[in-house]
Amino acid sequence: MINITVRGFWGPRKESPRELADRWLDFLARLKEVDEEVFADWRETAGAGPQAPRAALDPEGFAAYIVRGDPDPDAYPVGYRTSLWTQREGRPKAEIGVSAGGVADGVPQSVVLKLRSRDADEDDPLVGRLPRALAALADAWDTDWGDFADRALMSAVREAFDLDNAGPRCGRAVHLSAGRAALVPEGLPGRRLPVAHGGVVVDLSGPGGEAPGTDLVLSVNETLRGTGALAPLPLPMDRPKL
Repeated sequence: MINITVRGFWGPRKESPRELADRWLDFLARLKEVDEEVFADWRETAGAGPQAPRAALDPEGFAAYIVRGDPDPDAYPVGYRTSLWTQREGRPKAEIGVSAGGVADGVPQSVVLKLRSRDADEDDPLVGRLPRALAALADAWDTDWGDFADRALMSAVREAFDLDNAGPRCGRAVHLSAGRAALVPEGLPGRRLPVAHGGVVVDLSGPGGEAPGTDLVLSVNETLRGTGALAPLPLPMDRPKL
């Protein structure tokens, strides 16, 4: 079974539906480079199954989809909420939910990619490539921080450090924006993947993409919390990144 989430968060950043559409399309293109079979044929969330409308993959069409999903005039302060899904037979279902473009100082902006399958297992090659999906998310959305984790690991880290849903943390991998990356100590375990905007992805997976042990992940969280690399954005938030 696969039950994995790849996420990214940031603070207030005013962006129009057209600007968000450009980020969406960039993200989808980068995901297709990670796995062209799983991350393709995206559908709108208005329907289910093969009859659901295909997403418009041009900037103007996607911007219209963003506005259509958030006709409320109050959408702009808190961000536009948009989602897509896709599933090929025998492959994990992928869902993306985005809340972005908002300027509210107490509501983080976010991208959440969920992968679910009752048939595929953790040894599926896709799982080993998900640190690249986290890097793709960071590149496209210019996030402050992000992580990649399965449900059990997310629960273990949340409980160990008493975190809310959007509290910065490390999972199997963590993305840190430039200001956070500067606080990563030498000798921290993990493989480094450079990302745009000066940040880094620290991947704790084994050489074959195996899940790291919970004790290692908790230890890395403890270290990064101690240096300030996982400090939350101060409230009220007045910038998108630490």
